[in-house]
Amino acid sequence: MRKARPSILILSGSILFYVLSFLFTLFVHLQIVTLSKTLLFLIPLVSGIFAYTIFYFIIKRFLQYRMSLIYRSIQNLDNAQRKDQTIDELVAQGEQDVQEWKQKRNQEIEKLKEQAAFRKEFLGNLAHELKTPVFSIQGYIDSLLEGGMEDPEILKKFLERAALSTDRMTHILEDLDQLTKLELERIPLEIRSFDFLDLLKETFETLELIAKEKQFRLRIEATDPFCYVNADRNKIGQVLLNLTSNAISYGKDGGQLMVSVLQIDNTYNIEFKDDGDGIEPEHLPRLFERFYRVEKSRNRNEGGSGLGLAIVKHIIESHGGQIQVASQVGVGTTFTFRLEKSKATGPVSSRGIPLK
Repeated sequence: MRKARPSILILSGSILFYVLSFLFTLFVHLQIVTLSKTLLFLIPLVSGIFAYTIFYFIIKRFLQYRMSLIYRSIQNLDNAQRKDQTIDELVAQGEQDVQEWKQKRNQEIEKLKEQAAFRKEFLGNLAHELKTPVFSIQGYIDSLLEGGMEDPEILKKFLERAALSTDRMTHILEDLDQLTKLELERIPLEIRSFDFLDLLKETFETLELIAKEKQFRLRIEATDPFCYVNADRNKIGQVLLNLTSNAISYGKDGGQLMVSVLQIDNTYNIEFKDDGDGIEPEHLPRLFERFYRVEKSRNRNEGGSGLGLAIVKHIIESHGGQIQVASQVGVGTTFTFRLEKSKATGPVSSRGIPLK
């Protein structure tokens, strides 16, 4: 049902007032004093126009005043710019603004609900991650206090295991602290030119022994013999280490990781493609969340902190890029991101001084 405009309602009331005024004038003309035909029609007409004008401006001023209070209380804005609007425009604008406010509040409520749910899940995951090493340390200490210290061999073994659990807790807390600083942009980037392929080879050498245990192959495919990029070398090194170690840890024995580096305009497109079990589509949107794991392929007992991919995401975003993931169950997973190509033809320091 279409709503009547305020001006039409005021006009209708004024016409009604005109009719009543005409009837009253006619009554006076017939019963009290004789009026000319001009006055008989002029008095009601002037009364109707006067009533319309008075009603229109009084209601408009009233609406402007009340709506200005509403605007100030909701948006902390002055409604003075709406004085030139007609009463129909004033009401229509108010209705439109109310709908926008309602939609915005609903979106904020939904966002708060999502944040509350994420916070609960995050706290639950954090408690789960810390519970395992804490219980292990507690168990070893209780065993030693109950007589295990009398046996030097058991004492050494339990202390070593407790130390490993302590290292795991430290690793989780350090990663969590770094991720928090990345999110708050408290870690400055040392942007300089360096050879991405050289850094990638260093990463492969670091993980070479772990890869050999699983007969896992690490391969590089690049269009250029040297790929100089502008980025923070240490931070990008952490990205490469996390992505490569994940591919090895969650890949199959005898599998492989292919890292392709392709120049596209003024950037290098970097692709990490493995031939592992793959990830179900419903898990992909949450893959970069803190502590989120795909249970079939990411076992909580593997030893990672569960924050690696979240850190990777924030490092790439801090460089002004984005990281995408695509996966097919039984085929493998591919991570892709881009880095800015350096104009320099060799490595330079963060101040732009050539290092060679």
